[in-house]
Amino acid sequence: MWDWLKAAQIVHAVLVVLAAAAAFRFAIKTRFWFPRYVHGLAVFAVLLGVGCLALMPAGAPINHDEWGGLKKALLVLVFPALVYGVFVFFGGQRVAYERTHARANTACPYCRRPTARHDGRCEHCGQVLPSITA
Repeated sequence: MWDWLKAAQIVHAVLVVLAAAAAFRFAIKTRFWFPRYVHGLAVFAVLLGVGCLALMPAGAPINHDEWGGLKKALLVLVFPALVYGVFVFFGGQRVAYERTHARANTACPYCRRPTARHDGRCEHCGQVLPSITA
C-alpha cells in the first residue's frame, strides 16, 4: 500500500516540476509579459506587506534579530510573489497574452510561421489561408 502511495507522490512531483517548467518557458517566451491589472494587484500586495510591517509591534522577535532586515524585506516581497505565482499557476498569463496579442499570433496552418494576411496568402509559403471569422 505504501509503495503505491510513494509512487503516486513521485508521479505528482514530476508532474508539478514539468508544469512549472512549461509555465516558466512560456513566461520567457513572452518576455515575462503580464497585464497591467496584475501589476496593480502586485503594487497593492507590496503596500499590504508594508502595512504588515507597520502594524508589527516594536517588541517582535523580527525587530531584534541579526537578519531582521532581510526577513522584513522577504515578508514584504512574499505578497507580490504570491500574486504573480497564482496568476501564472491558474493559467491567467497564457489566456491574457493570447487575448491581447491575438492578431500578432496568427500563424500559417501550413508552414507554422507567423504571417500577415494581405491578399489571403501566406507571405512565406504562398498557400491560400483560410478566412478568419470573428
